[in-house]
Amino acid sequence: MPDRGSDARVNLRPLRVRAMMTQEELALRSGVGTRTIRDIESGRVRPQPRTLRLLVEALGLEPADRALLTGASGPIATVPRELPRALTGFAGRERDLEALLAAVEAGAAVVAVHGMAGVGKTSLAVRAAHALADRYPDGQLFVDLHAFTHSVGPRPGLESVLARLLRGLGATDPAPPADLDERTARYRSAVAGRRLLIVLDNAADADQVEALLPGAPGSLVLATSRRDLSSLTGAHSVPLEPPPMREAVAMLGAAVAGRISDDEAAVVAERCGRLPLAMGLAAARLRSRPLWRAADLLDLLADEDRLLDELDMGHHGVTAALRASYLELDPAHRRLLRRLGLAPGDDVDVHAAAALCDAEEARTASMLESLVDVHLAETRSPGRYRLHDLVRLFAARLMDLEETPAERDAAFGRLIDAYLHFTYRAAARIHPNKRRFTEGATAHDTGLPGFTGQADALAWFQAERGNLEAAVAAAEHAGNLEQAWHLATGFNAFFVHDHDTGSHAAVNRIALGIARRTGDGRKEAFTLGDAGRQLVTAGRHREAIDLLKKSVALKRDLGEFADAALTLANIGILYRRSGRFAEALDVHEAALAQAEAAADASAAALIRTNMVVPLLRLGRFAETECRLDAAEAKLDAGDHHNRIRIEGFRGVLARERGEPAAAAAIHTACLRALRNEGVTADVAATLIDLGEDLLRLDRVTEAAAHLDRAVEYAVRLADPSLERAARNGLGRALTASGATDEAIGQLELAAGLSESHEDAYELARAHHGLAEVHRRRGDADAEEHHLLCAAKGYESCEVPEAAEIAERLDRR
Repeated sequence: MPDRGSDARVNLRPLRVRAMMTQEELALRSGVGTRTIRDIESGRVRPQPRTLRLLVEALGLEPADRALLTGASGPIATVPRELPRALTGFAGRERDLEALLAAVEAGAAVVAVHGMAGVGKTSLAVRAAHALADRYPDGQLFVDLHAFTHSVGPRPGLESVLARLLRGLGATDPAPPADLDERTARYRSAVAGRRLLIVLDNAADADQVEALLPGAPGSLVLATSRRDLSSLTGAHSVPLEPPPMREAVAMLGAAVAGRISDDEAAVVAERCGRLPLAMGLAAARLRSRPLWRAADLLDLLADEDRLLDELDMGHHGVTAALRASYLELDPAHRRLLRRLGLAPGDDVDVHAAAALCDAEEARTASMLESLVDVHLAETRSPGRYRLHDLVRLFAARLMDLEETPAERDAAFGRLIDAYLHFTYRAAARIHPNKRRFTEGATAHDTGLPGFTGQADALAWFQAERGNLEAAVAAAEHAGNLEQAWHLATGFNAFFVHDHDTGSHAAVNRIALGIARRTGDGRKEAFTLGDAGRQLVTAGRHREAIDLLKKSVALKRDLGEFADAALTLANIGILYRRSGRFAEALDVHEAALAQAEAAADASAAALIRTNMVVPLLRLGRFAETECRLDAAEAKLDAGDHHNRIRIEGFRGVLARERGEPAAAAAIHTACLRALRNEGVTADVAATLIDLGEDLLRLDRVTEAAAHLDRAVEYAVRLADPSLERAARNGLGRALTASGATDEAIGQLELAAGLSESHEDAYELARAHHGLAEVHRRRGDADAEEHHLLCAAKGYESCEVPEAAEIAERLDRR
């Protein structure tokens, strides 16, 4: 991740000059010291987020223009402060806490707390983290690794955890690399040079923690697990046992001050197995009943009937405390708690909880908050609720005991129906022209709310993505195959906005298995198409083309001609990304004919637009203009997004016809129109085009800045196609500015990406760029080698550059 401070240093001075202020005037208006402003502009210091906010206000920047100062697409990044609230009644564990703090004082970079479930590992780690937070000014991250979550759905893999950490470090709308090693390297680069406190809660084992440790010194990691973590290299180990009776009594005394004697607290602690979780639940019961005496609580905890025996989870006294709390609930709250144990993901919102208990949402929201109040549920963010692992298992056991299989199946089915409602409605917002999503939204409408636009649809998916993935697996496990397939199909609609490919591949495998198990050719056709698109992102073009061809054949057999046309067009895009431009045009022509035969105007317009790039590469400019006119004429009146895309292509056409100034004006206007879209592929592509325009105008410094930003966006989007094009452009800009070492680095990265993704055109461009670098360095042999490689590549792509290189070689 780039250094935000470095970006600010580059951009502060021109913005100050544009505002017609001296350093002293800016200091007076912003409240930031003159020396600080001078140091920021010279690059000697990295400005803190508060300083950046003051400068933004003083310069009079609009919120949408803050990227001009920070070099980022969104609001100014804030230092992460993710620690959960520390327990106000924390008592006991003084020796463990002192030992932990002393270890950090002595230089420990990793502290590992391990012990049995419910022993208070997280409470100790959070208490210590709050005590140490001031020492780590670059922020505190908290990640629950969910190693011991009792649910059917999959646990988050290392890829997902790294993506979560990168988001916490400021990678908004992230799309990290699919390759695990690259993602790990990105994370360690983001941490390097910072002083961060990272809490890794509920780890599976030492290996999982080891994989998430920063590679550079300066940060502190606090890890907790039910497994022994003492094998962690260089870690200070804190094995946590149930507290001794003296500390247990102190914990209870602090939790219910003045309500319990030491002798009574000792009995309660004994019956709770001295586990802090169980004692906390018991204390909550007493606090919520102001007229109770401690003796009343003891009577409840002593009631060990058959139900208690059957709910014994292997931790003496835990079920007694949970049961005591449960029996104090009214029937509606009990039913909600039981059914929350059915949720396959980590948490639920009010809609999901209401579906589980078949109740009104307002009533459900109130009951959820009541469960939080008595420590039977947790809330870590507004509107979202989860159960502690032991409480989840307790609830699931109660569900088996107190409700019939029919009631259980009905509750679970309603939950999946609610997920289907929202998933298809969100997918239809993201892809309004895809019939299977709009039809799915109609078919699975349960009367719940929808979404007003793409932004809130995407926000909903990001909040629910882990739950949806788990729900697909759980529905398939329960035999709800139709629901599972539809939920997987809706989930995969977000693939282009969520490049955590492992999750989508896992969901797609389930969907494909269901399609084949049920012999449903339509399901198999659409699932194969989704799988093919996912392989495109992984760079596995040949496998992707094979799957997409199978999907096209099945869709044609089923009469799904419009969707077959779009899938065929995806094959054309793959040919284009491989440099096979003539073949791409042939495939697009076939796809266009099929879309027109199916009378799908939206699909036809999209295919015409996709034909533009291969036509431009082949130098067929008159045809390009005709295709753009035809595509624009067929657009819906409100389709502003594709209208911007078409205008961007007109800019490329102007540049290739020798009008780079006109092209730059067009692409600048396109960027303004896209400013509210965040980090998207269209924004990155427009930055690349504007950089190329500026290179033609010999505005090298500006070109390099735009292309550097395009590289950053492409990396964040995990889009190798955009990344190799952006790096090739940046390499040429750096060459023109005389920074040949940096240019070689960018061009070699572009060449490596192009080779691994079988992109002959961008590989030829990389060699072409390297030839120019070596010409400037006076290395004739290296220049000739790269020219020959470029000539071979351009010739295979049948592009005009082949003649240019051939002529240059003839002159040598």
